[in-house]
Amino acid sequence: MITLNINNTLLSLLVALRDSATPLSDTEKSDLSFAAEQLAANPKAWERLIEPRLLGMIQANEALNQRFQFFKFQLENLGDKIPQNLLPTEIELEQVAPTSKTQLIARAPLQVSSSDLKSSEITNMAIRVMSTPNPSETTKKLSCFEQIQEFLNQHISGK
Repeated sequence: MITLNINNTLLSLLVALRDSATPLSDTEKSDLSFAAEQLAANPKAWERLIEPRLLGMIQANEALNQRFQFFKFQLENLGDKIPQNLLPTEIELEQVAPTSKTQLIARAPLQVSSSDLKSSEITNMAIRVMSTPNPSETTKKLSCFEQIQEFLNQHISGK
């Protein structure tokens, strides 16, 4: 359940960043970068340290928070049903968010189940995007976030 919470929160944030017309402040960009560093260093600190700080930053930005809450609600109603093909490939990520030589190398969990691998993929993608100088612009360059948004809208209208 924690994995689903992390996935939903990170995907909601990334799609909301893409969808928001309000640019992020330097402080918000810094907060996202810091959250990415913490997540890369210690993903187990999600509930205790990372998520509360990230949610505080989101809630302080009214436009971003509205979009975030909207997408999070949709993702929570889906459960774990986001098609894997909607996530960006490593090549797509590298084009818009290249890894530096000093950046930590993303690893899969030691005991790999399909849900853990998917969780690591979403977490690693979020770390890469949030670490860029302008995460909002980075999300706009990745077509996957538009596809995820369209998927969510189709799911809602199909009910």
